[in-house]
Amino acid sequence: MALAGDLLTRVRELNCARPIDAPPALTGGHSGPTVCIARVYHGSLVDGPGRRSVVQFQGCPIRCPGCYVPETHALTGGMTVPIQSVVCDLLSPAGEPRDGVTVLGGEPFGQVEPLLELLTELKARGVHVTVYTGYTVEALASRSRTAFRAALDLIDLLIDGPYVEAQSDRAGQWRGSRNQRLIEHPGQLVAHESQRRQPVRLLAEEAQRWMK
Repeated sequence: MALAGDLLTRVRELNCARPIDAPPALTGGHSGPTVCIARVYHGSLVDGPGRRSVVQFQGCPIRCPGCYVPETHALTGGMTVPIQSVVCDLLSPAGEPRDGVTVLGGEPFGQVEPLLELLTELKARGVHVTVYTGYTVEALASRSRTAFRAALDLIDLLIDGPYVEAQSDRAGQWRGSRNQRLIEHPGQLVAHESQRRQPVRLLAEEAQRWMK
């Protein structure tokens, strides 16, 4: 910076879930089921594998201390829009080339039915989907509502666990803190454990094996 500071723009910190540029307005003209979101943005290299288009859900009951995006915590914030509008914007030519779509928050599983609807639409189009959640896969698998399991079945990569500020140093690729896990096809993991009739608490050990 001492040598090239006059040629470079000011350095700005870039963390997951925090786009550098203001997102464009969502596409209008759609109806149907809705979801409350904070923003849609494109070209992310930190929110999952490759180059991603990202939708950020609004509202978070977990509210991890030190969260990068506390503005997404309030349940009354954001904007309520048709899910079809979100799909159109996520798959807009403005985001090409893209390697997939990432859903994060806030907390996506705080709106599990809209999340399931969105995942269904994206997977019908053959899109690779990464989802961030502050819950563990064990906690999600224990929920009685069928929408939780159905959503897990449609996720290609789940990054689970709360953000822990004390573990943020050297967190690793795509993670905010070291406790978070990268779990491919979490629905298959949950189904595997159900067939083995093991209690949900053993999923943590099994998840570690799946990540190796």
